[in-house]
Amino acid sequence: MTAFKLTEAVIRASVSETIFERGQQLWRSGAISQTSIQGSTLSGECEGTQSPFYQVRAELDEGGIRSAACTCPYDFGGHCKHIVALLLAYAESPERFAARQDTAKFLAGLSREQLLALLVKLLGERPEFGEWIEASIAQPTGSAPRQSSPAQRRKIDTEVHRHRVRSIMHSLDHMRTSEAYWHVGGLVDQLRGVEETAMEFLAAGDAEAALRILITLLEESHEGFDYIDDSDGELGGYFSELGESLAEVILSLDLDKEGREEILSDLEEPHRNLCDYGVDGLEIALAAARYGWKEMPGDEHAQSDDEDYEDEEYEFDQSVAQVLTRARLNVLERQGRVDDYLALCLQTGAHLRYALKLCALDRVPEAVSYAKKHLSQADEALKLAEHLRESGHIDEAIMIGEFGLKLDGRKSALGQWLAPIEEAQGRTAEALAAWLAAFHDSPSLALWKTLKRLAGERWKKLRPEAISSLEKSWNSQELAEVLLFEEEWDVAIKVADEHKNNYHLVATVADAVISHNPEWVIRASLKQAEDLIVQTKSNLYPHAADWLRRAKAAYTKLGRTGEWQKYLQELKEEYRRRPALQAQLARL
Repeated sequence: MTAFKLTEAVIRASVSETIFERGQQLWRSGAISQTSIQGSTLSGECEGTQSPFYQVRAELDEGGIRSAACTCPYDFGGHCKHIVALLLAYAESPERFAARQDTAKFLAGLSREQLLALLVKLLGERPEFGEWIEASIAQPTGSAPRQSSPAQRRKIDTEVHRHRVRSIMHSLDHMRTSEAYWHVGGLVDQLRGVEETAMEFLAAGDAEAALRILITLLEESHEGFDYIDDSDGELGGYFSELGESLAEVILSLDLDKEGREEILSDLEEPHRNLCDYGVDGLEIALAAARYGWKEMPGDEHAQSDDEDYEDEEYEFDQSVAQVLTRARLNVLERQGRVDDYLALCLQTGAHLRYALKLCALDRVPEAVSYAKKHLSQADEALKLAEHLRESGHIDEAIMIGEFGLKLDGRKSALGQWLAPIEEAQGRTAEALAAWLAAFHDSPSLALWKTLKRLAGERWKKLRPEAISSLEKSWNSQELAEVLLFEEEWDVAIKVADEHKNNYHLVATVADAVISHNPEWVIRASLKQAEDLIVQTKSNLYPHAADWLRRAKAAYTKLGRTGEWQKYLQELKEEYRRRPALQAQLARL
């Protein structure tokens, strides 16, 4: 069994300080039990609050923590405290994790009768697995997409789908307008369900059925803006997305000129109606029907002299050409036409997709070399690096990640992905460079603490650079929190004074500096409270009372409770005709 090196620093780098501390407390209290390791995957149980135990698992690789999951309800992004506890348990005592044989090897040693008995027992205890097994068996085992012959294609009853869409579009009719507004998102999700049905037919090789379903969907839904309040743009956004699915279906058909004209005719009215509401997503589908696999006029890659281009009934901009290229690539990938896919990537400059396809073809060195010559954005490098790590090419993933830090674009996500991997590799300088890149793009107190921890003696030199990034950032809240963490009270107060309309920032500073400068807390708190009170809005009075409590605490800190009582009495007298405010003041 391979022993994976996992240190506290690597675990700490993957979570916030608060989550790490909570996980550490769980681990120290003995909350982790039933620990085991199978290959590169850790598993165990952790005591919970909403369940006696949570099931926890984490997969390791040479870059540290590859993935992790827990059955707890934590849903705030990143790893939960139970995962941290499991990781700390392994980092401290890996020998306490019972080694389990690889599942594939274990099952390979069983007879057919033993496997059948196990499967029957499993389905008896977990019957919901039955549908999953049936679906898995029904899926093709090869890599080529399923294709249906004309004789195999089912007759699609479009009236069934028409009725379904009508029911969806009018499902809010019984509601008041104010109530229906909150249900538009659910309506859109149901429309997506119809679209997904069509795309399932496309995946099975029946593009004709997919097209009939999508056209029916459009016919019955495009006038929905006449009676649905789409103030948030959810319905319009959906129709913009639908155009790309339609384009993929159209490109999957072998159409002659008559077939293309028929589709254009079907799309004309929905397109015109949607354009009246500022929704132009069907332009992609129109372009697919009009040009198919030929270059569009104005496309920088166009080399065709096709006479059909002389008809200028439709005009498409460059963005439509780019989305149409994406749809074409999706079709080629679905159909397993590798050579055509790679050729179109090269022709259109789809560098990331070209590199990813090379990886899928197990041509990783070629993919890395190509990426280093052609990728231009940090987020593209991150996607390729993540793919390389998932496929077990950790060295190449690190190489592309480090290359991505030199590219244009925001580097926060890339830096935060790469830095823990570098730490797991013991590459402190490289990890620090990645954390710095993340901090420069999105400075925060959490990243500040990480930089300070990792820099060690170099922190004195790096600190001015980090402070400069904070000062240039739009997020004054993060600047204030760092200054407070560093106990630079007066500078934090200056930031609060410069952003006095940022109530949350002023409150953060006031709560932190009450011992250092209670006089400022009194001034700031009374001003905030009085500004809220004069607005004569009862919903603001509880917030005003919160500020007054801060002022009271500061007066008490200075030993001036009499002065506070006098101020409070004057306030009550001045606003004696406001019962809602008086109720709040009475609690002070």
